[in-house]
Amino acid sequence: MNSDLEKGSTISDDEINTGHPIDSKKGPGQVTIKENVPPPVYNYKDDPDNPLSWPRRRKVGNLSIVLSICFMSYFSSTIYVPASHDIMMYFNTNLMIINATFSLFLLMNGIAPLFWAPLSERIGRRWVYIGAMTIYTLCTILCGISNSIGMFFAFRILQGAFACVGQALGSGSVSDMFEAHERGKAMSYYVLSLILGPPVASIAGGYIDEYLGWQWIFYIKTIMGGLLTVISYFFLGETLYRPYQNKLPPPSNLQDRLKRLKFNPLSTFKLFKHPDIVLVCLPVGIAFGCFYFFVAILPATFGPLYHFNPGKVGLCFIAGGLGNALGSIVAGRTSDKYCLHAAKRNNGVAVKEYRLRLMYFAVPFVLFGPIMYGWFLHFKLPWIAPLIAFTLSSFGSMFTVTIATTYLVDANLQTAASAVSVNNFSRSLFAMLFSLTASELRSVLGDGWT
Repeated sequence: MNSDLEKGSTISDDEINTGHPIDSKKGPGQVTIKENVPPPVYNYKDDPDNPLSWPRRRKVGNLSIVLSICFMSYFSSTIYVPASHDIMMYFNTNLMIINATFSLFLLMNGIAPLFWAPLSERIGRRWVYIGAMTIYTLCTILCGISNSIGMFFAFRILQGAFACVGQALGSGSVSDMFEAHERGKAMSYYVLSLILGPPVASIAGGYIDEYLGWQWIFYIKTIMGGLLTVISYFFLGETLYRPYQNKLPPPSNLQDRLKRLKFNPLSTFKLFKHPDIVLVCLPVGIAFGCFYFFVAILPATFGPLYHFNPGKVGLCFIAGGLGNALGSIVAGRTSDKYCLHAAKRNNGVAVKEYRLRLMYFAVPFVLFGPIMYGWFLHFKLPWIAPLIAFTLSSFGSMFTVTIATTYLVDANLQTAASAVSVNNFSRSLFAMLFSLTASELRSVLGDGWT
């Protein structure tokens, strides 16, 4: 008892002797002790400010805005691919230069999230979304009014840096709002919003170029970017919420404000020290690179071989979009159920790595889809045959991406946006390399061996 006697609350001698509290006024013969009161256990369900406890309607509304911003990332990357020939003629350049603007856009899609993710974890997601979409809109209109290939090249690269804010922060927003048992389904919608971009963009871009001209591709994207900026400003809620952190007082001056914004974007690369992250990012990068290899060479193959105009070439991307959608939806619906089933078999103990077992299911699609695609083109089979192979390959690629992204979020909840940004970097790097070398490899090796 004596070791507990310190300054704190007061008890009487009778209380010390009997061990029972006595209701008495403070007076002689009292000593003070320090009471060890356990801190209250935090329950997010009792905290209405926590996004995990938001009403369902608010979660869905917030997620819809985030997914729309995510959609713009890869939508912007491929929308002018069917118009590549017209853009090449307008700027009096060659196809290699036009493909380089496409490939470097993908590279910026990988690099920029290394800045957006840690920045969002310091100042919150909302203002990063709004700021990036504002600058994206400005860069897009400048691409549309470019009168030289240099100007187009520069603003296309900048557009890529700001278009990727959705893919950089989207997974973090999902983890902010949804619990583990429903996160797989929500994550599948996040991945679906990303990978639906290329097929939808290619279909739209082909017909816009054919009937309005390639500049209108960028004018329409400017309108879309501006609308999303306004909607985000008025309706997008902040999802980054850390109840255990002490709230800092508002910054007193500009220097204090800038000091709080300081961060090292290269610190995200430290996540590559973890073998599990490297082993997850590698197959995802290869699968994603294969998909963008198809995207880069499809206009050059289906145009001359099957005599398709830009509009019909754009419609060919429906095959990839169908595979993407099915892969993402199937992965999202099966991974949550499989994890619950595996946990029950493990005496109720959930293991995050259980989710990765499903990636083996995608291996045949990723492996044999491209082989079938190339040799179907080589033997000049009807156009439906290579498109079926494209669908199968896309299914495997997006099944892999969805499973891997969900696992990275589950395994790195506190730094979910940074973990997924590392994954985005690796897969964008592979996508850039595959798309940049696609036309050259095809010209040297032919469709089958490529």
